[in-house]
Amino acid sequence: MSIIKFVAILLFCACSTASAQDVLLAGHVQRVILQPSGSENCPAPCPAVATLQPNGLRTICVYNGGGCETLEVKADHVYRGEAGDGTRQFKSRIGEWGPRFPVTEELIVVSEEAGSVSWSPATERDGRIFIDPKRLRSIAGVPTSATGSADLVALDDVLARIGARH
Repeated sequence: MSIIKFVAILLFCACSTASAQDVLLAGHVQRVILQPSGSENCPAPCPAVATLQPNGLRTICVYNGGGCETLEVKADHVYRGEAGDGTRQFKSRIGEWGPRFPVTEELIVVSEEAGSVSWSPATERDGRIFIDPKRLRSIAGVPTSATGSADLVALDDVLARIGARH
Protein backbone atom coordinates (compact mmCIF):
# COMPACT_ATOMS: atom_id res chain seq x y z
CA MET A 1 0.00 0.00 0.00
CA SER A 2 2.78 2.47 0.86
CA ILE A 3 4.53 1.78 -2.48
CA ILE A 4 1.34 2.84 -4.28
CA LYS A 5 1.27 6.10 -2.32
CA PHE A 6 4.94 6.68 -3.13
CA VAL A 7 4.35 6.13 -6.87
CA ALA A 8 1.27 8.40 -6.79
CA ILE A 9 3.27 11.18 -5.11
CA LEU A 10 6.09 10.73 -7.61
CA LEU A 11 3.67 10.98 -10.55
CA PHE A 12 2.02 14.06 -9.05
CA CYS A 13 5.39 15.79 -8.65
CA ALA A 14 6.41 14.88 -12.20
CA CYS A 15 3.17 16.27 -13.61
CA SER A 16 3.48 19.47 -11.56
CA THR A 17 7.03 20.01 -12.78
CA ALA A 18 6.11 19.43 -16.41
CA SER A 19 3.22 21.90 -16.33
CA ALA A 20 5.34 24.58 -14.66
CA GLN A 21 8.16 24.22 -17.19
CA ASP A 22 9.77 27.38 -18.52
CA VAL A 23 9.25 27.97 -22.22
CA LEU A 24 10.40 30.27 -25.02
CA LEU A 25 8.65 30.17 -28.37
CA ALA A 26 7.81 32.16 -31.46
CA GLY A 27 4.30 31.90 -32.80
CA HIS A 28 0.97 33.45 -33.64
CA VAL A 29 -1.82 34.47 -31.26
CA GLN A 30 -4.89 32.29 -31.65
CA ARG A 31 -6.98 33.67 -28.81
CA VAL A 32 -6.89 36.06 -25.86
CA ILE A 33 -9.42 35.42 -23.09
CA LEU A 34 -10.24 37.97 -20.38
CA GLN A 35 -11.99 36.80 -17.22
CA PRO A 36 -13.21 38.69 -14.16
CA SER A 37 -11.91 37.82 -10.70
CA GLY A 38 -14.03 35.21 -8.98
CA SER A 39 -14.93 33.37 -12.19
CA GLU A 40 -14.22 29.67 -12.79
CA ASN A 41 -10.61 30.01 -13.98
CA CYS A 42 -9.79 33.25 -12.16
CA PRO A 43 -9.90 32.96 -8.37
CA ALA A 44 -10.68 36.05 -6.34
CA PRO A 45 -7.44 37.67 -5.12
CA CYS A 46 -8.97 38.49 -1.73
CA PRO A 47 -11.11 36.38 0.59
CA ALA A 48 -14.85 37.14 0.50
CA VAL A 49 -14.91 37.65 4.27
CA ALA A 50 -12.14 39.51 6.09
CA THR A 51 -10.51 37.25 8.64
CA LEU A 52 -10.61 38.11 12.33
CA GLN A 53 -7.17 37.99 13.94
CA PRO A 54 -6.67 36.54 17.47
CA ASN A 55 -6.14 40.10 18.77
CA GLY A 56 -9.60 41.15 17.51
CA LEU A 57 -8.39 43.13 14.47
CA ARG A 58 -9.68 42.41 10.95
CA THR A 59 -7.27 42.17 8.07
CA ILE A 60 -8.58 43.60 4.83
CA CYS A 61 -7.37 43.09 1.30
CA VAL A 62 -7.19 45.89 -1.25
CA TYR A 63 -6.56 44.84 -4.84
CA ASN A 64 -6.73 47.04 -7.92
CA GLY A 65 -6.09 44.40 -10.57
CA GLY A 66 -8.70 43.56 -13.14
CA GLY A 67 -9.02 39.79 -13.32
CA CYS A 68 -7.18 37.19 -15.39
CA GLU A 69 -6.08 36.78 -18.98
CA THR A 70 -5.15 33.73 -21.03
CA LEU A 71 -3.05 33.91 -24.19
CA GLU A 72 -3.19 30.97 -26.60
CA VAL A 73 -0.30 30.85 -29.07
CA LYS A 74 0.22 28.44 -31.96
CA ALA A 75 3.95 27.76 -31.88
CA ASP A 76 5.94 28.18 -35.07
CA HIS A 77 9.21 27.41 -33.29
CA VAL A 78 9.95 26.29 -29.73
CA TYR A 79 13.38 27.38 -28.48
CA ARG A 80 13.12 26.19 -24.87
CA GLY A 81 10.63 23.93 -23.09
CA GLU A 82 7.62 22.37 -24.80
CA ALA A 83 4.45 23.55 -26.50
CA GLY A 84 2.51 20.30 -26.12
CA ASP A 85 0.39 19.73 -29.22
CA GLY A 86 1.79 22.83 -30.93
CA THR A 87 -0.41 25.29 -29.05
CA ARG A 88 0.51 26.73 -25.67
CA GLN A 89 -1.60 28.69 -23.20
CA PHE A 90 -0.11 31.39 -20.98
CA LYS A 91 -2.04 32.69 -17.98
CA SER A 92 -1.57 35.86 -16.01
CA ARG A 93 -3.43 38.19 -13.67
CA ILE A 94 -4.50 41.49 -15.21
CA GLY A 95 -2.64 44.25 -13.45
CA GLU A 96 -3.50 47.79 -12.54
CA TRP A 97 -2.91 49.07 -16.08
CA GLY A 98 -5.08 46.50 -17.85
CA PRO A 99 -4.41 43.44 -20.02
CA ARG A 100 -0.84 42.84 -21.21
CA PHE A 101 -1.31 40.14 -23.82
CA PRO A 102 -1.38 41.18 -27.49
CA VAL A 103 -4.25 40.83 -29.92
CA THR A 104 -2.26 40.69 -33.15
CA GLU A 105 -1.83 38.50 -36.18
CA GLU A 106 1.90 39.25 -36.31
CA LEU A 107 4.61 36.86 -35.13
CA ILE A 108 5.47 37.24 -31.43
CA VAL A 109 8.07 35.72 -29.10
CA VAL A 110 6.75 34.60 -25.71
CA SER A 111 8.76 33.65 -22.64
CA GLU A 112 7.50 32.09 -19.43
CA GLU A 113 9.88 31.80 -16.48
CA ALA A 114 8.69 30.64 -13.07
CA GLY A 115 5.11 31.53 -13.98
CA SER A 116 5.94 35.05 -15.17
CA VAL A 117 4.99 35.67 -18.81
CA SER A 118 6.51 38.31 -21.09
CA TRP A 119 6.39 38.77 -24.83
CA SER A 120 7.77 40.86 -27.66
CA PRO A 121 6.75 41.51 -31.24
CA ALA A 122 9.07 39.61 -33.56
CA THR A 123 10.74 41.60 -36.32
CA GLU A 124 12.18 39.50 -39.13
CA ARG A 125 15.23 40.82 -40.99
CA ASP A 126 17.52 38.86 -43.31
CA GLY A 127 16.11 35.54 -42.01
CA ARG A 128 16.73 36.45 -38.36
CA ILE A 129 14.22 37.25 -35.61
CA PHE A 130 14.73 40.39 -33.55
CA ILE A 131 12.99 41.20 -30.26
CA ASP A 132 12.40 44.37 -28.27
CA PRO A 133 14.51 44.21 -25.06
CA LYS A 134 12.13 46.69 -23.38
CA ARG A 135 9.27 44.18 -23.79
CA LEU A 136 11.18 40.93 -23.24
CA ARG A 137 13.85 41.95 -20.71
CA SER A 138 15.41 38.54 -19.98
CA ILE A 139 15.40 34.94 -21.11
CA ALA A 140 16.45 32.21 -18.67
CA GLY A 141 17.68 34.92 -16.31
CA VAL A 142 19.97 36.46 -18.95
CA PRO A 143 19.26 40.09 -19.96
CA THR A 144 18.23 40.24 -23.62
CA SER A 145 20.25 43.40 -24.19
CA ALA A 146 23.89 42.76 -23.30
CA THR A 147 24.67 46.49 -23.51
CA GLY A 148 21.50 47.84 -21.88
CA SER A 149 20.52 49.44 -25.17
CA ALA A 150 16.87 49.75 -26.22
CA ASP A 151 17.71 48.72 -29.81
CA LEU A 152 16.21 45.51 -31.19
CA VAL A 153 18.20 42.39 -30.30
CA ALA A 154 18.70 39.28 -32.43
CA LEU A 155 17.05 36.33 -30.70
CA ASP A 156 19.75 33.91 -31.85
CA ASP A 157 22.41 36.13 -30.20
CA VAL A 158 20.52 35.98 -26.89
CA LEU A 159 20.15 32.20 -27.22
CA ALA A 160 23.89 31.89 -27.88
CA ARG A 161 24.65 33.84 -24.68
CA ILE A 162 22.27 31.59 -22.75
CA GLY A 163 23.99 28.50 -24.15
CA ALA A 164 27.43 29.85 -23.28
CA ARG A 165 26.31 30.46 -19.69
CA HIS A 166 25.33 26.83 -19.03
